[in-house]
Amino acid sequence: MTFDGTQKVIGKGAQAEVLLYHGFAYKVYNESYPAEWIAFEKDQQKAVNKAGLCPVKYYDTDDPHIIKMDLVEGDQLEKSIPAAPEQGFLLLAKAFRFVHEADASATTIPPLSATAGLLLTDQERSEVLPIIERLSQKYKSCICHLDMHFLNIMIPANTPLIADKINYTIIDWMNTRVAPPVFDYARTYVIFNEFAKEAVEFYKAAVWPDVQALGILDEDFSDAVKVCTILRSKEK
Repeated sequence: MTFDGTQKVIGKGAQAEVLLYHGFAYKVYNESYPAEWIAFEKDQQKAVNKAGLCPVKYYDTDDPHIIKMDLVEGDQLEKSIPAAPEQGFLLLAKAFRFVHEADASATTIPPLSATAGLLLTDQERSEVLPIIERLSQKYKSCICHLDMHFLNIMIPANTPLIADKINYTIIDWMNTRVAPPVFDYARTYVIFNEFAKEAVEFYKAAVWPDVQALGILDEDFSDAVKVCTILRSKEK
């Protein structure tokens, strides 16, 4: 695929950059990024669309390392946090509930138990997989985003942040798996603890009522944090 020079970079990560081009967003991956992983991401997005969790559709291009996507208008939630931190964390909690309440009965999204061990050492598998199995037997599984944070929630630009009233769109579903929700909450805890320790207590205050309503015990949450810490270390 060849761009005509009018494209504009609107996002950049370790493996890809996102371009605005003729009214669509284009995710352009590094050539070294495995094409099968990109195909998996497109399959994930289709499953998320089918579950009613995100309206953004992905489209094939003539380059397997480029995905064409519907453009999400607005700003990342992170931009509004300094002005309304409490509302931002309440919206984060609301987004978790929205995802976890989706119908997962016929989804093609894989279970966390099936993919968690792929990049782990034998020692790490012996630590991670028994916890996933134990908690999967103890708690009901649902669709989990597994990368829920302020950069992956889009809200309308220049709109007051009121969690109960504002529209939002959750993006970046590559990590999505079917698992007990404790892993979703734990994963975000690990991210805040890594990048914004001062936000950890605000995060827990926002989501803890939902965590407790699900009957999740403190020791199980701690075990899920251990799992998510090990899995996240493989992303670096």
